Amino acid sequence: MASIRRRHALKYACLALLIMKLPRHYGDVGFVTSAPHVAKHRVFEVGSRRGCRLRAAALGLGTDTSSGDLALGAVLLAFLGTYLPQVLRLGQGSTWQVDGFRYFANRGRQAFSDATHTLAGKYPGYRDNAVFTYFDTFGGKTLPDMGSYSRLLQLIDRGVTDVYDHKRGLELRLREYGCSDVFAATYFSFAEALQATSSEPDALFFAKLPEQSGGRGIRILRREDLQREELPSEYIIQRAVQDLELIDDRKFVIRYFFVVHRKCIYLHEVGVLIVHGEKYDRRSVDMVVQAKHDWYDDRSETYLITLQSAEQAPRWRKAIAAKLREALPALGPLLDSSGSDRYTLVGGDALIQSNGEAKLIEFNMYPNLFSDQEFVDKQVYTTLLKDMMELLLLGKRTSGFVWSSGDACGA
Repeated sequence: MASIRRRHALKYACLALLIMKLPRHYGDVGFVTSAPHVAKHRVFEVGSRRGCRLRAAALGLGTDTSSGDLALGAVLLAFLGTYLPQVLRLGQGSTWQVDGFRYFANRGRQAFSDATHTLAGKYPGYRDNAVFTYFDTFGGKTLPDMGSYSRLLQLIDRGVTDVYDHKRGLELRLREYGCSDVFAATYFSFAEALQATSSEPDALFFAKLPEQSGGRGIRILRREDLQREELPSEYIIQRAVQDLELIDDRKFVIRYFFVVHRKCIYLHEVGVLIVHGEKYDRRSVDMVVQAKHDWYDDRSETYLITLQSAEQAPRWRKAIAAKLREALPALGPLLDSSGSDRYTLVGGDALIQSNGEAKLIEFNMYPNLFSDQEFVDKQVYTTLLKDMMELLLLGKRTSGFVWSSGDACGA
């Protein structure tokens, strides 16, 4: 009878070990996964009696023991208490989990998965029932059930952020706080643009739809075009920044990122340089020269570089930080809406003028967090999101955040 109990103990021990492996195979459907450095310690041999006996021995269930029932009870209790809630997702709601880190995102899912695995590898002992979310409510979406948690981190409401995503609304906010010079000059009518540039016959303008991004809907116009063309009233007119620093004699745009949290701005060192496909001519109205960002098209000469790999990156980031500092009054409502559990991630576009100063072009409150360039995804988005989650969840500011908006922001 004792030998039968021992065999049952070994059988159930192996079964428990097998089930413990299941989460590793169901990563982002919500099961618990392991960071790579942890996973290698969770590979169990359960395909043979010898493998089971070796693992049973490691658990103190040696084949010569006479305490089979006690061992069986201990194994089953440990399994039921520790792994069954995770396998059955008790209390987890819709969250995903990597070791101790729970998160949920409806944008940039692959980038957040990679970032969370990297973070779990750095903090293998992390155990805090907090849930990090990056959830865009556009179109009436609502955050799903996040299960039980001690802390829920969420984006700042769209009711606060939308004005910064809207080109007309942003310009109104900048004018209200006297910060218009931070961004490229923006006008609400052809007449206003013509009056402001009456002594500059070579001035160019971008006609933009207030809610579009990524170059969609843009038209490039000369002063004479403003005098004879008509556009729908919803368009805004942005003055082109024409005297620029160049890369390979081409115009480039810097996509930079900053986090708003606890009433502070944290500018990160990573970013993307979008280098245009044709040599620059300050008077050209060619979209390829001025605005076309078709780096994903194999036929295009447009290409990407990571900001941090550029020799001039520290100087460019310093110029961008100077403009963000000037814009702080207009960003006040955004900062005031942030807190310990409320944040936002902003992607901004900037140009560097030939005098070394930056001109900001626009903010994107829900920036793209992926590209079809693996080096960009890994070196920019994974790094950025890992550092952001580390700041928000653990209160640790990594060296990746190169500037913050005040002395009180040194988390």
